[in-house]
Amino acid sequence: MEQIQQQINLFHTLFYVCLGICIFCLILSIIFFFKFDIINIFNARTGRSVKKTVQQVEEMNARIEDIIQPFLISHRALLSSEGAATEELDVGTTEVLSKTGDMVTKEMAQQEVDESHGMFRIEKSEMYIHTDEVV
Repeated sequence: MEQIQQQINLFHTLFYVCLGICIFCLILSIIFFFKFDIINIFNARTGRSVKKTVQQVEEMNARIEDIIQPFLISHRALLSSEGAATEELDVGTTEVLSKTGDMVTKEMAQQEVDESHGMFRIEKSEMYIHTDEVV
């Protein structure tokens, strides 16, 4: 009977030790939860932060539209009252860059820059391998 009582006391002591370890680990996990900002990680993994950001941007755009819309209406009214006509910009045609064009050397590029915009010096020239492109 005495041996059973000793075992009960041993298990009771082990219960308190395990309870102390459990409380310590709980406190440690709460500290780590806030230290490593797990809430933001959880929101990023579930997509909540993206939804929140999109909602904030939409709200900001709506506020900006409310501000800009009266300005645009008054500006158009002012232009139409003065008889100003809006003209479409005449944009010239663009040229297609040929892949088989002449190779431009660093010296040729330097001379072209010097002639067109004044004195500039090209500091760095890069050539990408497996392409015909020189930057």
